[in-house]
Amino acid sequence: MTISPEMARSLTDKANAAFRQAAAKVIERAKQTGTPVIVWENGQVKELAPQQAKQRMMAHHATNSTD
Repeated sequence: MTISPEMARSLTDKANAAFRQAAAKVIERAKQTGTPVIVWENGQVKELAPQQAKQRMMAHHATNSTD
């Protein structure tokens, strides 16, 4: 079965939306529990404060958004 470019884009958009939703839930849980958000960045594991993680997520979405 061949997937059309439009369908592939739709699936990519849905996957990206699911990742953003999951990230938002992780950040909210970290905020509620007072724990850091763990990320992989530049080949290293890093701990971010929830607000810092949220800011990075928002900035990343803004620069990579096709909406």
